[in-house]
Amino acid sequence: MNNLPKMSAAYRSKLTSAIVSISIFFTVYLILIAVSLFLIVLLGYGAYSILAFKISYYTLIAAAGLASIGIFVFYFMIKFIFNENTYNTRHLVEITRSQQPELFSIIDEIVKDTQVKAPKKVFFSPDVNASVSYNSVFWSMFFPVRKNLTIGLGLINSTSTGELKTILAHEFGHFSQRSMKVGGYVHHAQKIVYETVYNNKEYENMIMTFSGNAFFSLFGAISVGFINVFQFILKKVSSFLFQKHASLSREMEYHADAVATFLTNPQEQISSLLRIELSDSAFQYSFNFYIQSEQKYLPQNLYKNHSSLLKIFSERNNHPYVNGLPKVDAEDLTRYNKTKIEIQDQWASHPDTVKRIERIRNNTTRNIQENHELAKNIIRGYDEICEVMTRKYLTLHQVKNVGEVIDDEKFTELYIEKYPYQYLSSNFNGYYEAHNPLLENIETIIKDSGTVMTSEDLFSDRKVSLIYEKVGIESDLQTLAYLKANPKEIKTFRYGENLYKAKDATKLIPELESELLKVKTALTKNDEDIFLYYFSKADQHDQSILLGKYKKFGIIDKEFDRFQEALTKFAAYLQFMTVTLPFEEIRKHRAKLLKAETDFKKELNDFIENSRYKESLTEESRATLKSYAEASYIYFNHDKYLEPEVEAVFAMVNEFQKILNEYYLELKKDLLSFQDTVSKLGE
Repeated sequence: MNNLPKMSAAYRSKLTSAIVSISIFFTVYLILIAVSLFLIVLLGYGAYSILAFKISYYTLIAAAGLASIGIFVFYFMIKFIFNENTYNTRHLVEITRSQQPELFSIIDEIVKDTQVKAPKKVFFSPDVNASVSYNSVFWSMFFPVRKNLTIGLGLINSTSTGELKTILAHEFGHFSQRSMKVGGYVHHAQKIVYETVYNNKEYENMIMTFSGNAFFSLFGAISVGFINVFQFILKKVSSFLFQKHASLSREMEYHADAVATFLTNPQEQISSLLRIELSDSAFQYSFNFYIQSEQKYLPQNLYKNHSSLLKIFSERNNHPYVNGLPKVDAEDLTRYNKTKIEIQDQWASHPDTVKRIERIRNNTTRNIQENHELAKNIIRGYDEICEVMTRKYLTLHQVKNVGEVIDDEKFTELYIEKYPYQYLSSNFNGYYEAHNPLLENIETIIKDSGTVMTSEDLFSDRKVSLIYEKVGIESDLQTLAYLKANPKEIKTFRYGENLYKAKDATKLIPELESELLKVKTALTKNDEDIFLYYFSKADQHDQSILLGKYKKFGIIDKEFDRFQEALTKFAAYLQFMTVTLPFEEIRKHRAKLLKAETDFKKELNDFIENSRYKESLTEESRATLKSYAEASYIYFNHDKYLEPEVEAVFAMVNEFQKILNEYYLELKKDLLSFQDTVSKLGE
């Protein structure tokens, strides 16, 4: 342990703050318990005095009611202890040394290097994750417990052996932290707060029901009044505790990273961190495919699907495959995020990935040799375990065992068919991924054209970066507008290298607006140069076609904005049908919906008959839209929804949205493909 990285000053400071906040919380909690016990004694004495004065039906009720107040309040404070422990391992697979000797060899090596106790048990879980945990029962606050290690099969499925080792070293970094005990206290504080503040309505209703007659219900109401006061106090003090613990948790992550860096290889540590979000997305999308199939299909091996989607997602995001795994660069995390405002999430338990990587690069390391062998290759019986875990995962998420069981080849085929990727030419360097080819006064641009630039200049990394700078500034302006309207929401924020108070948001807005105007001007100029480049490459016939495509796309863009706004506004009136409401509330919402339909149907009819979108309508889609436009639905009658009408309006909304998106994308792709063709013909 002497060789391992020591706790930083920030860690010690956050640990002290967390311990103080826990002490404050449990002190307040014990004081409230003492108050409830005092109520039992005081009100019990009052009940005794009433009965000593006279015994009758009414004095018995009064005495019982008075005594019950203290008992109800006291039980409210301690009832969390009697809740059944929800910790279970049904979704996990416990593994042993004899079953997985290669994996335990890695664990043994890390245990030796960190000089901590080996985990009590080791489990495989379905997820793209790894964690340290223990059965945190009430008494674990007072007695030491052995921790368990859980390794996600999704994580093993998307890491190399060296990366898996550095992830496990990170988890053993937590094993070595005595401050994990603090988390146990916070966990029980959370249980107390949940049971007393957020999960208490049933208990309050029980008190009022138990109270019975009107006279006795007065005492029930007084009990609930005391409980509400206690809830308010616990909520206030717990907020302070959880914020301090979140701050400590971030430092614990940094320290666990430092342990992993020292024991393993920082490059493998960084590469696994950079890939984990992509891997998690691929896993979730794999599973969601089956959910969205509505029990038509079931996976034979979800982890083979996971690997296939990893490859598909990597190709679509231009991540190279290195040693059998996608390589995500640090620049990929920041390329599309150009916001400069940084507000520390005080409730986040994990630091930002970019900050973690910066720290890792500066950590001390023994820099052991990298091991690029796929982690799944060291797991014995891997495919069989994956199939078992697939079934467990489906059961965990209550997916019924119905539908056709499909292999990975069939899954890939169906996924690509359902979610085709709209490829744009790589010659554009990603310029049009988040940007559209729109121009105003196109004839004037042609007339005033000067020197034509080269395509390398037009689609350089700098020009592509302008697009994301624009998005970033717009996002920052929205944040500043929010801070201006809510100056007490946070104390400080960072913009660039400088720290600002929330009230300074107003001063920054003009600066960002000016910067946004410059970026927009530069983008507009580049878009004009792009058009002129392709226009100059084309012959007279293709120039006419290119000009027509730009004009048509410009019209469609304006129509898209108009009809999208109308659809979004109208769809908001339908939300009441998706939740359970009292009949009177439903009727009020329906009245607003029927009124809004008048204007919406005018827009819909104009879309069908007069817009440029009309040429994209199939007979089926036109019939869906027209049928709704000509109908007179009431949606709700005789205290129940009219299902055919409800289904019809939602079918119309879905079809309308689909047409708007697909035709817009089709025209954009058509224009850009033609540009690319013109460029090749002109060479």
